Amino acid sequence: MESLEDLIFSGSIKRALIIGIGGGGDVLSTLPTMRYLELHKIEVLIGGITWERITVDPKPGPRSLDEFTNIKRISETVAFASHKTKTTDGIFPQPCRLSAFLGKEVLLIDPSKGEKGLSRGLTIAINELKLDIIIGLDGGGDVLAKGDEKGLQSPLADSLMLASLANVSKIPTVIGVFGFGSDGELNQQQILTRLSEIASKGGYLGARGLTPKDAMLMEKAVKYVTSEASFLPVMAAKGKMGRTKIREGTREVYLSILSTLTIYLDAKILYDSSPIAKAVTGTNSIYEAKERLNEMGLFTELDFELIAKKLGTTSYTVIRDYIRTHKIR
Repeated sequence: MESLEDLIFSGSIKRALIIGIGGGGDVLSTLPTMRYLELHKIEVLIGGITWERITVDPKPGPRSLDEFTNIKRISETVAFASHKTKTTDGIFPQPCRLSAFLGKEVLLIDPSKGEKGLSRGLTIAINELKLDIIIGLDGGGDVLAKGDEKGLQSPLADSLMLASLANVSKIPTVIGVFGFGSDGELNQQQILTRLSEIASKGGYLGARGLTPKDAMLMEKAVKYVTSEASFLPVMAAKGKMGRTKIREGTREVYLSILSTLTIYLDAKILYDSSPIAKAVTGTNSIYEAKERLNEMGLFTELDFELIAKKLGTTSYTVIRDYIRTHKIR
């Protein structure tokens, strides 16, 4: 693939879809790339997956599109949504909160049907929406994980979205890594090592730093959207540096000016070096994908949420202490 800059200046990109891939809050990390493309007169659609942190939605796993009201289906796993869209039990997802801020419709992407459902749904969306490129944005960088990283805690959503984006055809697909470890999973050295590995295979497509106008837009948006990992880079852009805690103090993040970067990678090349994305390929449900990663010895965010449901809590510290006491991971 050409660099992202070459694609933009080629004139072949008229309409783009940018998806927050790691959870509902990752939709906030799409805004700097949205501004970048719009500055080049590219029409941008914003999307996010139907999976929220337990503090927003205590039900384990992603929501099926069948659970939403006020949507317009494009395929089995992709639908238009708005600020009026909620689940049938009243959960207002982050992409729809962003819709209220942006004043336009967004897309909901449903990973509950596994990689096969995602790939089918995105392929239909490419044709129906006449998309020229899809960029999946990950706040933090755990989409880079191979599975052997000690700090890895939420590999499931990212690996499913990476696999589906790598497996759709016809148009370029890109992964954007935003925040440089701001989710407290992979540390900066692990991220640097993986980025260099992908670059050595021709997968590096460029990078862009958070501008003051990007930061201003994100500060306004965060009044609507809840996200720790995707908002920390705004603090870094204001000069904050050093260690900070997130998730009730259960994770630690090191902030620096590097946290303001979005680094763009060829989705297919990243997929080729991702054992966990390959492991979830061919799955028909989120639970089948979870089991594939469990067989690799990985504990996923769905496992975490199932424990939360069992304990009847949404407290990260309580769940962490239970996991440690019972030596679950």
